[in-house]
Amino acid sequence: MKTQKSIYIMLAGLLFFIGCEKDVYHSDPLSLKNIKTLYKDEDLVLPESRIGGVVITDIENGNHVPGYIIVQSGEHGMALELSNANDFKLGDSVVANVSGKLLTRYNGLLQVRGVEPANVRKVTTGKNVRPRAVGVANLYNNRDKYENTLVKVLGDITPQPNAGETFSGNKKMEELSFEVSLFTSTQSSFAGELLPNNASFQGVALGVQNNGVEIRMRSIEDVENASGRVYPGFPESFEKTVGYTAGDFFVDLPSGKWKFNNAGLRNEYTDRVVSGTHAIRFNLNNTTSCYAQMENDVPDGASKVTVYYGQWGGDPGSTWRLEYSTDQGATWKQMGEHVTDASPVPKLKTYMMDIRVPVRFRINKLGLGTSTATISNGRLNIDDFAIYQPYQ
Repeated sequence: MKTQKSIYIMLAGLLFFIGCEKDVYHSDPLSLKNIKTLYKDEDLVLPESRIGGVVITDIENGNHVPGYIIVQSGEHGMALELSNANDFKLGDSVVANVSGKLLTRYNGLLQVRGVEPANVRKVTTGKNVRPRAVGVANLYNNRDKYENTLVKVLGDITPQPNAGETFSGNKKMEELSFEVSLFTSTQSSFAGELLPNNASFQGVALGVQNNGVEIRMRSIEDVENASGRVYPGFPESFEKTVGYTAGDFFVDLPSGKWKFNNAGLRNEYTDRVVSGTHAIRFNLNNTTSCYAQMENDVPDGASKVTVYYGQWGGDPGSTWRLEYSTDQGATWKQMGEHVTDASPVPKLKTYMMDIRVPVRFRINKLGLGTSTATISNGRLNIDDFAIYQPYQ
């Protein structure tokens, strides 16, 4: 009986131990998002960590950083130093075990060094990553947010390119005294292509020495909407606080005098501000047009207009359009289609045109009345409105 009792006690203890083991927490490997939050401007040996994402560098066109792949997952990216980096193509989905590797900023580039080829596995191919539109000043001031990810940056090349100047080398884009580089290797397939005055340049945002930022395009297809240079005083970022006014009111801004109706220039945390601290906020449930209207012409016409727009706070969407006048505001014509896809994340809208006479523009938020199950008429934010000179 004593032996049998001892057996029962041993079995009970074993069951108790097994039950406790089920409750022991074994942490998962750190993800890319969590790895980035660990970095505090000091070198770090990573704990158990695994990076999964899509390769956004393109070795085939020669404008990548040799010996590295850049991997992006969601809004986070990382450079991986890898001896067989050339084995991975743009759009490959990969998983990399980076446990015990060094997370560091080397030559300005945030990276994980010394990843062994055996620890990187290709999962699939042909994946696409959507670039985030960002202004030069915003990119410079928020490097940690955008580095090692795919971006689309709109800007003038500064100084203005000479006739016949190509992409090859290090070019500059400047906004509000902030500067980022557009770098093209002499070995790239598009180094000899002509450099436009202004365009949307898509590429990988990389940290460089002295806290700088550079953009590396992947191919010539990463250039969109080439145009003349932005007019002085633009982009207009509406940096002035004005409360809601239902009727007309006028505001003097760096780009000139503007006329507003049923709107305000606001800076609450729910406003979708792209640069600076303020944006236009048009009212909701309006039954007549809300507008922001230039009171002066740009003198030589326009090749392009760009504007950022967003859905205010938790409001429903809205409908707006760009209009232009070539008779000093006596009559207005619509440019392009109605815009109905505002979201909480600001979007960049680009209008290409060839106007060769003095012209002014306005944003017209349509008066659709009270929002219902079938009508969306929430508040709308507008920011960083820019007009570009004719393309020579």
